[in-house]
Amino acid sequence: MKFIGKFGEYLTLTRLLENEIEAYPAIKINQDSYDITAITKSGKILRIQVKSTLLHNNSTNNTIGSLSRNFDFLVVVVIHGERAADCYILTHAEAQTLRGNSKQLGISRKERQVSVVKSEIAQHKEQWSRIRDA
Repeated sequence: MKFIGKFGEYLTLTRLLENEIEAYPAIKINQDSYDITAITKSGKILRIQVKSTLLHNNSTNNTIGSLSRNFDFLVVVVIHGERAADCYILTHAEAQTLRGNSKQLGISRKERQVSVVKSEIAQHKEQWSRIRDA
């Protein structure tokens, strides 16, 4: 996919709006450490970092870097088909904990020669209420 990063950002923005979460693309001039600004039901402003990856590629674990940036939620968009993708919603702290001492956060692993999302990431699939109710 040629524009995987933009695809992930706009898919995330669409899913936020579908889930009745007010959201806007971040302004890169003064909001360069995250991609989307969301506003919760209570009026709290949240910073969302989006990272996208292709599940079926040559990488064994589809790593995500740049977790040292300032954001509240990480949305990992995992593209697994021509037009099929799932979003995994993690807090900044959860992403850091799952990364552990590694430089990057591993998203997938191989099972019987097939790439699958790691179970510790998979449990966060499409949990948009975490952002809406934050």
